[in-house]
Amino acid sequence: MAKSLDVSSPAARREALRMVDVDDPGPQHAMLREIFDLERTWREGPDPGESDEYEQIDVAAFLLFLIGDPADSPRLYGAKFRTGDMDLGIGFDAQAIFGAGRRETLQWLLDNGYTDEHAHLSGWLAQGEDPKIEDWATHVRRYFYSPDGMLCLDPL
Repeated sequence: MAKSLDVSSPAARREALRMVDVDDPGPQHAMLREIFDLERTWREGPDPGESDEYEQIDVAAFLLFLIGDPADSPRLYGAKFRTGDMDLGIGFDAQAIFGAGRRETLQWLLDNGYTDEHAHLSGWLAQGEDPKIEDWATHVRRYFYSPDGMLCLDPL
């Protein structure tokens, strides 16, 4: 995939997401961060957008989860717990924050000064109903991708 890929519009971001290999998203890590940030900005902005655009942030989050870099956890945390968009705050899955693993993510947050996030997520994980992150990842993959790894979002 070209490094200078245009991701300025929702339609361009959708096509860029379509080009990411779900089985190996790591080579597009920087682009996925950019898409995630642009999608969050769009979600929190005044543009009502198209009816299907709302899922793009979830696809980008899932791919970041698969990469498993704990440095993405504050970005993902912010989308769930520090957003001004009610739909994003309710609908964004907190499980996406834990791509590096529960313990590894919490330790990274603590080691890097994210003490509030560490405390909040520790409490979230300790809640009575287990968030079953592994089951979530399997469900999300089946929801967004065909068995052969093709993204199932229609073109915008």
